[in-house]
Amino acid sequence: MVVRVAVIGAGGVGLSATKTFLEDGFEVTTYESRDYVGGLWKDSNDSTISVHSTTIFNTSKYRAALSDFPLAETDDDYPTAAQLYNWLQRYAQHFNLLPRIKLGTKVLSIKRVDKQWALEKQNISTGEVSTEYFDKVCIATGTFFTPKWPHIDGLENFQGRVIHSIDYHQPEEFKDQNVLLIGIHATAQDVTNSLSSSAKHVYLAHRSGLLLLPRYGDDGATSDQAASLKFTLFMAFMYRHFPLVINWLLNKILIGMSAKAFPDLPEEWGMRPAPHVAIATPLMADTLWTHLRSGFAEPVTAVKRVRGPKCVELMSGRVVEDVDSIVYCTGYNTNIPEGLIPKTSGAGSSTGTGTGTESLHPYPGDSAGQEPYLYRNIFPLHSDEAVRNSIAFLGHGAIIFPGLSQFELNAMAISQIWLGNSALPSHHEMVSWYKRNKAERQSNVAYYGALENSTYYPTFMNMGDHLKWVDDTAGTGVYRNLGTAWVNWRAWRLWWRDRELYTLCMGGLLTPFVWRLFETGKRRAMGWGECREMILRQNWLAGEQKRRMLESRKKVL
Repeated sequence: MVVRVAVIGAGGVGLSATKTFLEDGFEVTTYESRDYVGGLWKDSNDSTISVHSTTIFNTSKYRAALSDFPLAETDDDYPTAAQLYNWLQRYAQHFNLLPRIKLGTKVLSIKRVDKQWALEKQNISTGEVSTEYFDKVCIATGTFFTPKWPHIDGLENFQGRVIHSIDYHQPEEFKDQNVLLIGIHATAQDVTNSLSSSAKHVYLAHRSGLLLLPRYGDDGATSDQAASLKFTLFMAFMYRHFPLVINWLLNKILIGMSAKAFPDLPEEWGMRPAPHVAIATPLMADTLWTHLRSGFAEPVTAVKRVRGPKCVELMSGRVVEDVDSIVYCTGYNTNIPEGLIPKTSGAGSSTGTGTGTESLHPYPGDSAGQEPYLYRNIFPLHSDEAVRNSIAFLGHGAIIFPGLSQFELNAMAISQIWLGNSALPSHHEMVSWYKRNKAERQSNVAYYGALENSTYYPTFMNMGDHLKWVDDTAGTGVYRNLGTAWVNWRAWRLWWRDRELYTLCMGGLLTPFVWRLFETGKRRAMGWGECREMILRQNWLAGEQKRRMLESRKKVL
């Protein structure tokens, strides 16, 4: 019997899920409230979450892609938002996903009816409401939901414009202004870069500094190429068994990279010491650095209070008297829309309320911004196995691993569980995992001193624990064939039969195509020859990029 699957959301995460479920034989329908696929990667002029026109992805094109569809060879080393959006359009067309996607359709509710899920949906253009029934539902609308508005004393005294970055679209609206940005991370970098064409000066108010990293290493390669599969597997092992040691090591390495790439940061900027990398995400800061070095943008300490129509007092005691506008670059709360919270009946929900309608809210009660009440940040912790095995939240779990392929791997794991090729553990074991994950995160917050609303996002999980699980569950075979290489006969066999491929897989570019190399009887593998050629091609392209960068540096010298 055909199993019907609904995917909600057609951004990068939802598209990869749609494609994964289709190639595994499910009958898939995907709903997207916007009138296009690609989600937030298209710069929009409304109050929905989207990139800005100046956004540049923090991952290189060699690591950013999905596992069987590379970015264009003509795209920038670090793709722009427009290039990523166009790539997602091509992805949907290449794998013939568009006929399965209902654009301009908003899901209003998800309810358990007998042994299926009833999706009430609305055609946005006509207003027509209808209901369809599915066996499985994957909610892939992403993590970020509502803008964060940290309180600022005296803000009512300010006479200029105050907006959140979600409503920032046109730099011309800030022509010749001094603009105060609240926050200093990826969004602040995007807005600063955009404002550079119109504004007079930008202040970047921050609480605790930021670790700035370069996009390119000393050898000319994109920085993310340094994390080969061999190093990634080493990191995963250390995170499983010695997390404090690997956190110390990575922090030390990255601080050294930052100091070398961005020396002599003025002390008054307050950028160093930065929060520990275990609880704060560094920033690929080449774009921001251009504006810091020119003097157009200026880091300042956090805002203490607004003292007048254009006057702001900082925590350092400095008073800035010429602020024309304030833009909150403070990120978003993790949550999902009310209509996408699955509801069922009877005992077993997270609230334990007994009979009646029960919510499978991944952030129940007042826990928005806390760890999602999910197994692997994907599956609901409901006592009914049929419920646990038919709802998945995709995009609420992430590890230290660049690019979109980690969400694709999660989609593969979901698909293999729904096919019956892999299995969820018992309810007790799932709850125990949640408690361990929460305890580890709380320990990190206490040990490293994470601030409230920091970039230690609730979605972050232990890399070593999750990478091994998703590899086993999805069936990519990477651990089985390449893990613990020195004592792994399969790794030795590959080394003996194809030294070049083995060397590139282990020590070369960790291209997403590696996840399609090995046949295991679970997720779809590419043909060996085809996948081998793609791995070699991506490594060659990365080598050419490195050569070009080194040549350009020589010309500058």
